Amino acid sequence: MSISANRERCVPNTVLIKEILKDPMTTYWEETAHTPFVLKEVSQNSIEYATVCATFQQTSRGMSIKKLERVENPYLLGHYLMKKEKMGSEDSTVREKNLFHGTQRSYVNNICKYNFDWRKRGSSRGHKFGQGVSFAPEVSYARHYTMDNVMILAKVLVSRATIGNHFTVVPPTSFDTTANSKCSVIVKYDDDDFYPQYVIHFNRI
Repeated sequence: MSISANRERCVPNTVLIKEILKDPMTTYWEETAHTPFVLKEVSQNSIEYATVCATFQQTSRGMSIKKLERVENPYLLGHYLMKKEKMGSEDSTVREKNLFHGTQRSYVNNICKYNFDWRKRGSSRGHKFGQGVSFAPEVSYARHYTMDNVMILAKVLVSRATIGNHFTVVPPTSFDTTANSKCSVIVKYDDDDFYPQYVIHFNRI
């Protein structure tokens, strides 16, 4: 039986879901069934929309959000929160960043269901700064990695970063992240170091 099939047949742990829904990141979530995830369109009149829009516009260089969807996946979030706690207990320098990941519309569901897959090693647009999952702090940079105007705003855990290159399969010992010299690209390699929080559909100008 495939791993995907096993995941599809998982029985929801309602106790765990209720605990996860207490986290501040789930402020706008609704306590509904998640099998295994739900995409909720965010109202343009909400504080949540305004907050994400402000983050987007800081580096969008004229682009605008067309539609915003919240990813509600308590299973992925649970793993992320446990990783966050583990990394924080081992290293006080851990930072939680809001970073953008340009992608293709056909990949969105799998990312929302299973998370980003660092094993694909930049299969869409290469891996110039490391063979993991690439993120960017600026919208204008992340947009180069999508052909159909969709990107994901993710929570990403970063502790110790070093400069990466095309040949970096994993970071050197004591590092968990690689980047370019300007830190305009952040590359991650470990499971659960990230959580896809929002799917952003945008217009180019």
